[in-house]
Amino acid sequence: MNRRKIILLTVPAILLLLASFLGYKIWSTTEAKEKIVAATQYLPSVQLRKMDGSIFNTDSFKTNEQLLVLNYFNPDCDHCQSMVQEMFREQSLLKNVNWLMITSASFEKTKHFADSMQLSQLPNVTVLNDTAAVFLKAFGTVTVPSFYVYKNGKLLRKHSGECSVAYLVKE
Repeated sequence: MNRRKIILLTVPAILLLLASFLGYKIWSTTEAKEKIVAATQYLPSVQLRKMDGSIFNTDSFKTNEQLLVLNYFNPDCDHCQSMVQEMFREQSLLKNVNWLMITSASFEKTKHFADSMQLSQLPNVTVLNDTAAVFLKAFGTVTVPSFYVYKNGKLLRKHSGECSVAYLVKE
């Protein structure tokens, strides 16, 4: 075969393989996202570490009548710091809400954030560390801040980005 025939046969074959590979990647990514969406419709079982080093599991909230807000944050995020300030201003809205603040930042950075923002003074707020990325595995890629609101273990709403405390805790 001459060189031209080889090229005419090889180029379409390569393009077909490339198109097949890209199609597979798109399909598998979509399927993975759909599985995560389905899995988060009900509160996933996630084990995280509290600031005192003890293990915390979300299972205890699956039948809880109170609202549960899972707040994925980063200590360096300005929006996250603003949310904490709003939580202090809107404490009356939080009295019947369990609020879990979850971060993948280092334990030291998380502890510094919790102490400097005086989070222990907020009732029903628990700061949790996720250096093993368990939360990210259960909830997929999340932006900072992200919020998941559950009641009786069922997802009521999900929000990415900055929002108000009142929006999150409305039933």
